Amino acid sequence: MTQDPPSSPDRGGLRAFVLSWRFVLVLFYGAVALVFVSVVGSIVVNAVKNHGLVPPPSTLVRYDCSTGTTPFVLMYLHGTERVKISSASGVLEGTLHNNQLDWGSFGSDASQLGFLPPKAISAEDPRTLTLKAADASALQCTRAAPASGEASAKQPA
Repeated sequence: MTQDPPSSPDRGGLRAFVLSWRFVLVLFYGAVALVFVSVVGSIVVNAVKNHGLVPPPSTLVRYDCSTGTTPFVLMYLHGTERVKISSASGVLEGTLHNNQLDWGSFGSDASQLGFLPPKAISAEDPRTLTLKAADASALQCTRAAPASGEASAKQPA
């Protein structure tokens, strides 16, 4: 009886596995999983930062308006619900739903702004905004020119 010497570990087995198609599949699926997890993770992180999946709206656009005697400024951006109106007497913030302006708990006290705020937006184009006043008359508002810093940034040097 002869004894075989103890067998040495097969070093060719690891090399053969690394070069096999199974290892290539493991690497491929691992890379796909890593990309998937990082994309989903970035979506979740941005959703938490933005308080939702839609990015926050940009700044409101300024419209200069007048009730005839009292000039005021309406801050509004198409597609958002936020609306802000300010005059020399005060500021009022509200929301917009189906072109109807909701000024929240504001009553019929005209002293806060110096006039009753408009009730609705009746028409809109890139340069003007037409508001329906509390007395059902139409108020025309014009879009204010951008600040000089914004205008010069758009001008080629």
